Amino acid sequence: MLRDSILAGATAGMAATLIKNIPNLILWKTGIVEYIYFHLAASALISPNEVGSPIGLLVGVVVDIITGGTLGILIIYFLKITGKDYWWFKGLIVGNLIWLWGLGVAINFGVARIVPLDPVFRLTSLIEHQIFGLAGSFLIIQWYPGRLAGIPNKE
Repeated sequence: MLRDSILAGATAGMAATLIKNIPNLILWKTGIVEYIYFHLAASALISPNEVGSPIGLLVGVVVDIITGGTLGILIIYFLKITGKDYWWFKGLIVGNLIWLWGLGVAINFGVARIVPLDPVFRLTSLIEHQIFGLAGSFLIIQWYPGRLAGIPNKE
């Protein structure tokens, strides 16, 4: 159990990012999608023709994990405000919002220099972001129980 909300949210968000990336990596390895999230994350900071290099992939991993940790902090405060009941539904809402704003708005306005437009990537990324929201919410409920929405500390 983690006692600090920032640590719990960031850790859950980073772990949820890794979980979200598993199906993305499988789809990429099988040729179903052209890009992985590490490519998109790296392309926010470096040239698109460098994202597949070893250093480019490292940059992408770091950016993706940091982003996930930041989003995990937002999830924990969302659960603190709204309570942990129906955490799974709230996790789906968060995943949908991240997908809509991240891949629907931000990426199309130039945050990343790689913009995958194929419908398969867009649909699979929706499912993967729902996985992120579910995993992040679940991990927060497991690692930070009793401290959400006015429930007193048990220690």
